[in-house]
Amino acid sequence: MDLEQQESQDDLKLNSTKEKTQIKEKSSRKSPLDFRKYTKQIWLAGLGAFSRAEEEGNKLFDSLVKVGEELESKSVEDTEVEQSAKNVVEKTKETVTETKEKVEKTLDHHVNHSLNRIGLVTAKDLQHLETLILQLHQKVDGLVEENQKLSDQLQKIVSQPTE
Repeated sequence: MDLEQQESQDDLKLNSTKEKTQIKEKSSRKSPLDFRKYTKQIWLAGLGAFSRAEEEGNKLFDSLVKVGEELESKSVEDTEVEQSAKNVVEKTKETVTETKEKVEKTLDHHVNHSLNRIGLVTAKDLQHLETLILQLHQKVDGLVEENQKLSDQLQKIVSQPTE
């Protein structure tokens, strides 16, 4: 009975190893659909991060405005408090703006980095290619002009009477 149990356990281990190998082989093959799905997930994550940063920044700003309004209503005559509230609002606006810009830059960086990892072309790559194409176009135009000049010179030489 122990021998049968041992053989059964060995068979289970062998089957388990085969299944793991098959799973690894399947997961190592990535189709274009996987890349599209991954790219879409990156895009959606970026949009979510941007939205959350915008929401939290707006909530913070709104709450600080509310605090400022309360301070203002309590001490209309007290100009120091009024000035302080204005300063807090201004600082908050600056902070929200800075935070939003940082989030946008970080988001752009991470999305571009992820797209580059997948092998997708970025706007920077397209600009570089456009520059190279313009340079190539100028060189081709120069060669066409040079070819035309040489052709004209050759035509003059051929058409000259020989003595």
